[in-house]
Amino acid sequence: MHTAVNEQTDGDKQIRRLIAQHSLQPTRTALRQLRRMVLTNQRDPVWQSLIAENDFYGLGGCRDRWFSEQDTGQLKELMALLSNEVDWKLVKARDTDGHSLATKPVQQQIQAEALGSEVQSLMGQGLSVYFQRRR
Repeated sequence: MHTAVNEQTDGDKQIRRLIAQHSLQPTRTALRQLRRMVLTNQRDPVWQSLIAENDFYGLGGCRDRWFSEQDTGQLKELMALLSNEVDWKLVKARDTDGHSLATKPVQQQIQAEALGSEVQSLMGQGLSVYFQRRR
């Protein structure tokens, strides 16, 4: 599971506002027009981080980014579920550079977050965490 929350650039937010404002549907034509608008105005700082994303250059990636936004609530619920060491065991954790992290501190942070402690959230940190279900 990846803890990064993607698709939250200023450009993504602006595109979603346009979609809602004009009641756009995820058609090929609408996606191409939105991408063309971004590319035409690519020097505008609003679009810089969006243009840097690989999935911006495919219609499927744009459709997923703009019409099927990630549900951060669902990710929080999943993290809370996985914090239960009786059912799940954290077997590996890696940072954005692919370096392995010690699992014990990561597990403790997941559990603290699930209990509502004021710890730094794993969400948005871009970690890859691997769990194994205990049988």
